[in-house]
Amino acid sequence: MKQDFTIWRNQILQNPQNISPLKFGMSQDEVIEIFGNPDAVSTMRSHEKPLILKYHDIELHFDRKAPHGLYLVYSDDEIELSITDHHEELLQPITSTEPVDNEFFLRDGAVYFSGLYENGLLKGVSPKDFCCWHYWGKSSTACFLGGIRLRGADPASFRVLNYAYAMDKTAVYTTSGRIPDVELATFQVLDNGQNDSGAPQGYAKDSRQVYFHNGDGRVKIIKGAEVSSFRSLGDTYFARDEKRIYAYGKQLPKADLPSWELLSHWYSRDARRVYYLNREIKGAVRDSFTVCTPLDAPPLADHLARDKEHFYQNDEMIEEPLWRERLHELKPEQ
Repeated sequence: MKQDFTIWRNQILQNPQNISPLKFGMSQDEVIEIFGNPDAVSTMRSHEKPLILKYHDIELHFDRKAPHGLYLVYSDDEIELSITDHHEELLQPITSTEPVDNEFFLRDGAVYFSGLYENGLLKGVSPKDFCCWHYWGKSSTACFLGGIRLRGADPASFRVLNYAYAMDKTAVYTTSGRIPDVELATFQVLDNGQNDSGAPQGYAKDSRQVYFHNGDGRVKIIKGAEVSSFRSLGDTYFARDEKRIYAYGKQLPKADLPSWELLSHWYSRDARRVYYLNREIKGAVRDSFTVCTPLDAPPLADHLARDKEHFYQNDEMIEEPLWRERLHELKPEQ
């Protein structure tokens, strides 16, 4: 029986002690990324698209832009898994000549950054001396976040970790500035650093602290998190450790850890309650609660759900006619 990989991943991350192998179907533009010890993964090659993975004490993250970890590699006649145990260099020589929002491009022998309102010239930067990845870039003399030079950054050791984080030999950088007092030797990102709307966001940790960056304001240190067991659930919103569930960088205080499960579109539930991000939905009927947001809904669309008694838009109850109107807007063909 095939199972959707995202659902399977969530189940695994929620209950890592009770895992049985499952088959799942994948399309050829999908990538699996696994953070953790590669030796903990057993794999089976298959001539068909379903593949069996055995999971043991590692974290899974599903993304089409996974920069490092464990990759699913396709050929004409088989599927196989290959493992990379080091971070792949994301920064590559600049080649684009077309302006794309929040990326660098070439024009008239110079390097520009395509900002929200205008294209900015990177003064004194030669295209032959510049490499980039989305809004991160560097030359031999300077490092950049978009059109802004990162003061004091060391180009020789500068590397991009994911959409939200970069580092050099002296500091960790985010799209909101440096992280103070970080332990560089043990710092690691825990997901791909990009949320479902395309904005930089994600969890990271060192040996002492856990961090959450939502792209708006300073990076948050998650007080009370158990560093050794802390892991992101891959969507950049939810995370957990051995004692707690976290949503959007905050503890889900009432969540019952053994029974908690992540549904989709920011909804989750445990044996007694239903949650939207880090808020309990008062009055929701847990057993009949169903997420109704289409999988292909626009990233910024409101989320819809229902139970046997109520209809919900995000975490608010609304009347059924309005709810059905909202659903029709997301599924106009029905």
